[in-house]
Order: sequence, then structure tokens, then C-alpha cells
Amino acid sequence: MFDLHYRNIAGRLAVVTLLAGCQAGSVAPPPADSTRTIDHAMGNSQIPLVPQRVVTLDTAPLDAALALGVKPIGTAVYGQPPGYLGNRVDGIEIIGDGNRPDLETTLALKPDLILGSAISHNRIYDKLSQIAPTILTEGSGRAHDWPENLQLYAEALGQSEAVDQLLQDYRQRVQQLQAKIGQPQTLEISVLLVSNDVVRAYTTGSFSGSVLQDVGFSRTPVQDDRQDYALELSREALDTLDSDYIFLIYSSSRPGRLSKADFVANPIWSQLEAVQQGNVCQVDNDVWIAGRNVLAANQILADVEACLEFERGGKL
Repeated sequence: MFDLHYRNIAGRLAVVTLLAGCQAGSVAPPPADSTRTIDHAMGNSQIPLVPQRVVTLDTAPLDAALALGVKPIGTAVYGQPPGYLGNRVDGIEIIGDGNRPDLETTLALKPDLILGSAISHNRIYDKLSQIAPTILTEGSGRAHDWPENLQLYAEALGQSEAVDQLLQDYRQRVQQLQAKIGQPQTLEISVLLVSNDVVRAYTTGSFSGSVLQDVGFSRTPVQDDRQDYALELSREALDTLDSDYIFLIYSSSRPGRLSKADFVANPIWSQLEAVQQGNVCQVDNDVWIAGRNVLAANQILADVEACLEFERGGKL
């Protein structure tokens, strides 16, 4: 027991010493002819021409890397890897939870590129960049910035041509959905997350809001807000939440959130016209809130199509 404890302490000290060595500049920079310069939210960084060992610090860069055909060796996640990414995440090492990557675990992976966002990781940027070249987007994709973030990640990964096709495919899917719906602007949409103690409405300024806006849906007046990605409202504000369709964000791993079954059975929420018309669709937290990049955006389009097809008797 003592030997094992000693080895654990020694291992941690070795990692800390190595990180301290990085801080002192003991690791020689790679040759200039094997790198390129990328401008990003924290300045500019010299990164490998073709990164081979990529670490992502959040779902958004993870989503982007996988969409671009690059499988990271490590990633930070919110509890567990996002379900919508399926088996694409198999074999990727978890380096921490959410916005708190473990620096020792990250260092041990010997990455040659780290991807994240300044809004989440600017405080540890210096430490991250001592482990490997680190590229941070300004925002996290929570607002309407996910296409720009995707393009920066693609540039860092050497996939600039691939990103053009991804965005073209996304726009084509938007147009196809618009054609199926006919006049999306005539439909008013609410995006809600309801728990035992809070009602949160996701606005046009949110990630999901940007996708819904691309399709052309109308939003309730209180949700037509580009300044805040989400608003906390009281249960008494029923008239500000009602709409033609409600997309109810749910996660079984987060206690207290109402599922569709609980929501429609609740005496308060059952008063909403959308509930009475059967126009409530349950959607995944990992996609509508945490995804914040192109694979999640495409899944939102699929969710909308499935919801409207189901609720309209199999045809849009």
C-alpha cells in the first residue's frame, strides 16, 4: 500500500516537474519549416503543418474535429461523451469534466495541438500552450459564432477545404427543410428547459436559436433576443412561452429536469396551447445546448424535421 502511494506521489511530481520545465522554456520549439502560424483569440500560435495528436477541451471543438475527419486523442466532456456522437468517441481519453481539463492528464497524452475557446479557457491558456500549441476561438459556439469557430478549427487541423463542404452541406439541408415546411416563418417556436425550480427559455441568441433562425422560424417575443442566449422566467409567464411548437430540452443525467411526459402532465404547463395540441417535442441537451458545432446543428435540423413530421401526421 505504501509503495503504491509512493509511486502515485512520484508520478504526480514527475508530471508537475515536466510542466514546470515547460514553463521555464526547457522544451525546444519545433523547426520553423514544420509549422505554420494561426491567428486566434489569444494572439497567434505556431502549430504543426499536420497535427497528429489533438486534444479538445469541450464538446464544440470535439464535434468540429470529428466532423472534419480528425479523431482527437483526448477530450473534456460534461459528465460523459455526448450521446449524439455515437461510437465516433470510442477510444478518446477523457481529460476532465466540462471546462476543467486536467493539465496532468493532458500533458501525459503528449498532444501536438489543443483546441478550445477563450471564453472558457483563457485563464489557463498559458499553461495549456506550454503543453502544446493551443488555438482558442473567441466564443464557445453558444451564440451565432459556431460556423466561424468551425472554420478556425478546420484551419488549425489543416482541413480548410473540408470545412467548405461541411458548411455547404449544412446550408443545403436547411434549404431542403425549408422546402418541406413551406413557410417556416408562419410557425412560432419555443425552446424551453424546465426543472423543478427554474424555467429557462433559449433565445435567438443561442446555438439552437441560430439553427432555427437559419430555417426561418418565428420566435415568441420574449425569445427573440440576440443579447442573451437564455432567459430565466417565472412559471407565471405562461403567455410569453406559448407557441405553435415547443422543443423541450431534456437530459436524463441531470436531476430535476422535466421530461416531456412530466411536462405535459403538469397542471401548469398543460394550459399551454402547444401542449393541448400535442405539439411538444423532447430533444437532447447534448445536442441543443452542449453541441455547438456542425454535427449538432445538423442533428437539430433532423430533430425539427422528425418533430414536425410526427406531429403533422407523417407529412410536412
